[in-house]
Amino acid sequence: MNNAKIFSIIVAAGATIFLSGCGASGQQFTQFAKPQPDKGLVYVYRPSVFLGSGVYYDVHVTNPSTPDYVAGELVNGSYVQVDVPAGENEVWGQTESKSSVTLDVKQGETYCVRGSVGIGFIVGRPNLEIVDMAICQAQIVETRATK
Repeated sequence: MNNAKIFSIIVAAGATIFLSGCGASGQQFTQFAKPQPDKGLVYVYRPSVFLGSGVYYDVHVTNPSTPDYVAGELVNGSYVQVDVPAGENEVWGQTESKSSVTLDVKQGETYCVRGSVGIGFIVGRPNLEIVDMAICQAQIVETRATK
């Protein structure tokens, strides 16, 4: 075997080992929870895809009534569930750049934000977008909670 083949095998094995640990390992999504009466419920989820699978980022929530806080970590094939106060809430993630969406949350309502990773200069860039419940219900069932 020549050196190029050996190198290719080592790189492929390393990538397989590296990427196998980058997905969500928590409980499989089963159903939407009922929001607390005085709050809204936001699901931020990331469908499992190969491109950018090794990149992850924290999901932050910012609103006027509470300081910025980390709701959870969004890895490939995962979801984060977070109760938020009614009113304007910014949901965001950041690696080398920031992506955010603003939700006008109503009490007792549920909202979905889909996360993904785009190509970046050094590391993948987060991309967050608000999706309607029909799309969310079809896609979130394939995700797992982050631990």
